[in-house]
Amino acid sequence: MKPVFPAVLAVALCTMPAAFHPPVVRADELPKDTNTIKRLTPEQARRLVAEFKGVPVHETLKGGSKAFYPSALPLHGLESLDAETAAALAGYARGPILLGGLTTLDAPTAKALAASKARMLDLRGLRSLDAKTAAALAGHARDSMSISLGGLTTLDVPTAKALAASKAHMLDIRGLETLDAATAAALAEFEGQLLRLDGLTTLDSATAGALAAFEGASLRLTGLRSLDAEAARALAAYRGRHLILSGLQTLAAATAEALAGGQFTRLNVDNLTTLDAESAAALAAIPAWGGKLDRLQTLDARTATSLAGFKGVRLHLGGLKTLNADAAAALAAFKGLKLSFSGLKSLDADVATALATFKGEHLFLNDLAALDDATALALAEFGGRLHLPRPAVNGLLADKRFDATTARVYAKFAEHTIAKLVTLDVATAEVLAATRSWNGRLPNVTAFDAPDSVEVAAALARRQGPLRLPGLERISPKTLMALLEKHDVEIPLIDTLELIPEPDGSPNDDVVIPEAVQERQRQLNPGGG
Repeated sequence: MKPVFPAVLAVALCTMPAAFHPPVVRADELPKDTNTIKRLTPEQARRLVAEFKGVPVHETLKGGSKAFYPSALPLHGLESLDAETAAALAGYARGPILLGGLTTLDAPTAKALAASKARMLDLRGLRSLDAKTAAALAGHARDSMSISLGGLTTLDVPTAKALAASKAHMLDIRGLETLDAATAAALAEFEGQLLRLDGLTTLDSATAGALAAFEGASLRLTGLRSLDAEAARALAAYRGRHLILSGLQTLAAATAEALAGGQFTRLNVDNLTTLDAESAAALAAIPAWGGKLDRLQTLDARTATSLAGFKGVRLHLGGLKTLNADAAAALAAFKGLKLSFSGLKSLDADVATALATFKGEHLFLNDLAALDDATALALAEFGGRLHLPRPAVNGLLADKRFDATTARVYAKFAEHTIAKLVTLDVATAEVLAATRSWNGRLPNVTAFDAPDSVEVAAALARRQGPLRLPGLERISPKTLMALLEKHDVEIPLIDTLELIPEPDGSPNDDVVIPEAVQERQRQLNPGGG
């Protein structure tokens, strides 16, 4: 989306021969697309600050990462900037100022920019920076500002030291592909919270050890595709909260074991594409690991067994396209609360049966395209909450008649349908009572007046867990006594019920209410006589 400048300022640029730079335009001649501005006067900059409301900007940054700014001032076409104009721009506070076209920057201009009220300065066009300019830029940045120098390809120790003195929130130097230990040590003195070095593709132990001295909250090294054990051991000394190594595609067991000794509180290695059983066991033993693998597409039973040993709350496997029953059974042994998959499009009954043995509280199968009856019945045995995409559930339940065969499926996938029931037969009652996932509510059952009512009530009373019949109005004595065999059945006050003849024609029995039931009824109606 191209940024649109307010109409009050919008006038097309003068048409000039290609060989000439456009002249400096007056403040009322600024173009609609601010990225086309190549030169800017202090007067125009002040007008921008006063009247430009900001536009949403989507960008792909170096390394492929995406950036979205809900409101920004894009000036990527600006080719030069002086200190006076920079001081005028510094008053902009509605979002980032994007200056990716600047290839040079002097110290006075850097000082003026650093005083900006913007939350980020994007200076990705700079390929190099001298120590004096770096000091001017760093020395005046606020702690809520981020500085992006993603285009720097070289960095010496004096410049690194100058940048590290900044109080900015983030320092982004993702353009560096190599870094020596001395420069790393200088950068590690950065006093902000996030240091981004996403361009590094290799890391030796000396440089890793130097970077580990960084005391901010997050250290990002997403360009690393592999990491040896020695470098990992040095990096494990990092004491911040979040070590981000999401570019790693493989993880050797020795490397994972080295990272396990880390002092950080969260480790991101989400994008591993291969993992063996030994490495998985070492990874699962890392307390800081978040339990997330988004790119792992295949999984054997041994590796699944290792992953299931993770002691965290959630195990998420987002990249799996297929899953066999042995691996599913191994994963189901995970002791956490949540087991989730976001890449599986289909599931057979054997795999579903294995997954349903998971004892946690939530099972997520967010990408299933469809469900057949056998798979659905198998999943219905899961005792916790099952998360499925609505289209798959709708397709499963389409044109089905509610009966004993489908009761278990409905209990898991459509409790609202069960809640609408006004009558049910013995077979359906038995299935519902045996279904762990059903919540036990039958709010629309107002009467037990069918010939098999006693058997229906007895079947429901065998349910493990509460049975709730809040709408009950009419019931025979024998049917009532069958219900009251269940100690935690919830029905209206017995005095309000209409006792009807036995539906099967047998003689009525006298109703003797057990003392425990009478006590529960008194608790339901504490003001009653």
